[in-house]
Amino acid sequence: MKNILLALVFTLASAAPAFSQEAGQDFGSRVYKGLNGVSEVPAAVAPTPVENRAAALAAKKAKPKEWTVMVFINGKNDLEIAGLYNVNMMEKIGSGKDLNIVVEHGRIAGHTDLDGDWTGSRRMLVKKDKNEDKVTSKVLMETKTVDMGDYKRVVDFMKWSKENFPAKRYMLIIWNHGTGWMDPRQESKGISFDDETGNYIRTPQIGQILKEAYKVDILAFDACLMQMAEVAYEVKDHADVIVGAEETVPGLGYPYDLFLGAMAKKPAMSTEETGAIMVEAFKMFYDAVKKNANLSAIRASKVTALGVKMGEFAALAKEVGDLDALKAARNGVMRFDAVGEGSDPQFTISFYGDVAQFAKLTADNLKEHPKAAELKAKAAALGTFIDTELVIHKGASGKNRVGREMSESRGISVYLPPVETRITQTKLEGIFEAPYTDFAFDKAARWHDFVTFVYEAK
Repeated sequence: MKNILLALVFTLASAAPAFSQEAGQDFGSRVYKGLNGVSEVPAAVAPTPVENRAAALAAKKAKPKEWTVMVFINGKNDLEIAGLYNVNMMEKIGSGKDLNIVVEHGRIAGHTDLDGDWTGSRRMLVKKDKNEDKVTSKVLMETKTVDMGDYKRVVDFMKWSKENFPAKRYMLIIWNHGTGWMDPRQESKGISFDDETGNYIRTPQIGQILKEAYKVDILAFDACLMQMAEVAYEVKDHADVIVGAEETVPGLGYPYDLFLGAMAKKPAMSTEETGAIMVEAFKMFYDAVKKNANLSAIRASKVTALGVKMGEFAALAKEVGDLDALKAARNGVMRFDAVGEGSDPQFTISFYGDVAQFAKLTADNLKEHPKAAELKAKAAALGTFIDTELVIHKGASGKNRVGREMSESRGISVYLPPVETRITQTKLEGIFEAPYTDFAFDKAARWHDFVTFVYEAK
């Protein structure tokens, strides 16, 4: 892997444009802050082809390219400016002989008048240009009224992209706010929030997207907090590589010009190398703009085994019953910003934590017990599995707000009880739209039983 990474860094350095630091500005982070009380959902309207239909038909007949990168940009919220910025970054590279870059971009009125005042959604084959202030790629399809929080919209976009821009390999990037696996009752969690409709994509629906629109080689989340065991388990059978962040993603999002530039230069890179280069580009970018962030690429084929190993660790930890060790792990684990700085300045309310580090801290704090050595071995095996088999590559920049290095994160997070024990399990789970036990991950690992047990470590 070391030689591969050196080659990837060289590819990035030689292929990608220099940073354009308008990137010094930011658009917040991609963690959602509310649905603004929207209750009325406009009727969806079928996509309507516009002037460039001939180009799409010609592309349909063309020989499949190496990659088609499909980016579903739900900018129907306060990230609208970031969406325009990211499409302009894609246009620094543009589609080429080996690479299709296809975008569906949604907007609503009231956030910005940059790039015109159009609303609804537009589908485009991204073309290279030199104008970083205006999107110039031609619109191939336009929909005036659209629910970008409906998972079926992503299905339609994927099928349209695959039909019109065939490739040997496909990448889907879901771009928006995100807060991991949480699907609450009218609260600010999930992914792909549409402020106009009040709708969003639920965690199981992410897997349904890929089931209905067929497998992709890489599934990536340009959204906060999505690299979680619960999310990965829903999509594991429909992708080869999953790219996402344990932590919040700054509003600038992915450095599209960097990793797309590398893909255009070396399109024959393996799928795993491509996932790794996305992570390395992300790290390089946020090192340069000095913002804390992390990203990892994981093997979907290893997610089932992850569930097995986490389930074995959890079951044995319950049997050993060392609540002091579990409390030390709960209080010391690297946590991620599921709640927001204003409400959770010290990460004591966050209920997302790093899997491998939690297991290690549990093992490090165990008292004497006949099965303590066995539990330590389970914890070590889980950590080694995550580091060497599950995670292809991980990258991190800076420190979080309590001064912890982002590099402490090991690549995958999970639901853990918060440090603040006054927030009861009943109160926390009262905001769930459906029981946690409905997740495929919990059916495999019985993690909710373990979380309930750890809640007893007062």
